[in-house]
Amino acid sequence: MKMRKGISAVLAGVMALAALPVSAMSASAEGAYALGDVDMDGFITGHDAAMVTRALYVDNNALNDEQMRLADVNGDGVVDQSDADWIHENQVLKLGQVCSYTDDADSTTLYYQVLYCAYSGIGKEFTIVPDEDVSLNELENTFQISQLNFNLLDANGDGKIDIDDISGMAGYVCYKGAGYNINESGKYYYELTMFNGVNGEIDIAM
Repeated sequence: MKMRKGISAVLAGVMALAALPVSAMSASAEGAYALGDVDMDGFITGHDAAMVTRALYVDNNALNDEQMRLADVNGDGVVDQSDADWIHENQVLKLGQVCSYTDDADSTTLYYQVLYCAYSGIGKEFTIVPDEDVSLNELENTFQISQLNFNLLDANGDGKIDIDDISGMAGYVCYKGAGYNINESGKYYYELTMFNGVNGEIDIAM
């Protein structure tokens, strides 16, 4: 009798696990995120490339062990420029691309960065949620932002949205809008210092 109850309990547990959605189980499973999805938001974007190049050129302790594993897309045991380049070439959204009607950062990107910083500055706390369908149009009403959009607004890839992101994105938007030829340099994050001394060409990532 005890054996039958034990088997029943095990079967019930197995059935309960089988009923869980894949996303509920994958969060803790090894390999839950695709290689290249360094920020673990479910998408390979310009923010992933920004994080990797920030770790290469600014702060070599910026990535934790799991992020380092995800950044090593070619599996050679080293995170380097070739990994960052692959992520950049395979991104599905560019850094700053937060709206469906544009394929690049623009003034709308700057608006949402400023809005986020302004409300944060007066003590409003935003909740970062995993749902990528949370609209930025509701940002000031719900004080919720999707993890994906938060990452895309993080122009310098340091994990926060602040004046440095605004100035870096403003430099990118303004100089590109003015018709400057923006070349790729392998640094896939935006900082205002990248635009100093511009005289026709800008060596930053597109």
